Amino acid sequence: MIRAGFCANEITPALGSIIPGDFGARYNVRVQEKLYVRAAVFELDDADTQKVAAIVSIDACGVYYSLTRRVRERVAQYVPIDPDAIMICATHCHGGGPTLNWGEEVVCNETYLTFLAERAADAVICAYNDRKEACLNWGEEVLEGFSFIRIWRMKDGSLKTNPGKGNPNIVEPASPIDQSVGVIAVCVDGKPVGAVVNFACHPAIVATDVTSSDYIYHLARGLQEQYGPDFVTVFINGACGNINHFNPRDPETYKKGRHILLGRALAEKCVSAIEKASPMDEAIAWQEAKLCARLRKPTPERLAEAYALFQSYGDELINSKPGTKNYIETFFALQAMHAAKDKRTRVVLPMQVLRIGDVQIFGSPCQIFVEFGMRIKAGARTAHAMVSAFANDYGGYVPMPEMMIPGVYEARLATSSQLAPEAGDELVACFERMAEKVK
Repeated sequence: MIRAGFCANEITPALGSIIPGDFGARYNVRVQEKLYVRAAVFELDDADTQKVAAIVSIDACGVYYSLTRRVRERVAQYVPIDPDAIMICATHCHGGGPTLNWGEEVVCNETYLTFLAERAADAVICAYNDRKEACLNWGEEVLEGFSFIRIWRMKDGSLKTNPGKGNPNIVEPASPIDQSVGVIAVCVDGKPVGAVVNFACHPAIVATDVTSSDYIYHLARGLQEQYGPDFVTVFINGACGNINHFNPRDPETYKKGRHILLGRALAEKCVSAIEKASPMDEAIAWQEAKLCARLRKPTPERLAEAYALFQSYGDELINSKPGTKNYIETFFALQAMHAAKDKRTRVVLPMQVLRIGDVQIFGSPCQIFVEFGMRIKAGARTAHAMVSAFANDYGGYVPMPEMMIPGVYEARLATSSQLAPEAGDELVACFERMAEKVK
């Protein structure tokens, strides 16, 4: 027998909070879309075993493992859930609270992190206490016209991230795309009460000075309009490292309010998937592992360029700050120096796989490219698979090795992109081994 429970808690930060997701600090001046943490708890209870797993979705640009650990420890104080069976997924919205450090100005806020850890843990605890006998169903759809590969091949043979609206020099997208919408639909007494939804697209449509959970808010709201105000949508953002909402050949994709259209369209696809969903097996399992990945270091030539840039500024260096002309080059020069001073040569990445019914959910701490996501799905040992690109920790971008070249933003050495070229293949291989253990 399967029991399931859901809970949603608001986590909107105070006005004046730093918003991560840009080269400098943005401070929220108003709330456009509220932020939430949403939790789903699944329990398998039969004559032979009793297993419980939880999936937590946080409207945040990213989370560190320290937050995951705090959430798991608090949950363990109140309910019997194995910490390794709790997956914490950030939605990667670019209008979230101060949960990441990046560059000179973007820093975490400890007060908010304490609040967030408590709210996230309490969502799991409440979902556990509210669990009811349920039926699990799997549905799948495809949403076209809203997500696009953001790295393009140019006429001169180069690659460029987000080459700009109407750029006449673009040729074609540099990668395939995964536009699938996967849904674990949960019904109690024949009525849908919640869902786990997987889709891959950067929620960076709203990236200004307002708090916003981007299209995820409108996805959740659309499903509540369909199934009632208590319906909870636990959103898992997929392998979207090279996917966003811009299509340089379509001016409509640049218009204000695009996040609303995407959220509503995604909700419609979820309703379609839920209505034709098929029952799943009753199974729960999990596996956690540690992947030791190599860190990149700047070349001597890159360091020389960084120092030369600083020397060229002279006394004007202090004026090169976020929002000023050419600051991005200053930013990446600082990042190169920081990487050179970092004595670490490797980093430990927490890897996690949950099995819920016929679905294996792969929790990656890295912002992987879609090609890796598709390979991970293909290596699943169950009928269906989901990939989370922001699970439990923040490991930065993992581009395809051949795309770690100039012009590809995601490959520039920084806190957000510091893993060696082989990291993606190692990550896929690790997941394949873990999938076998929870099949």
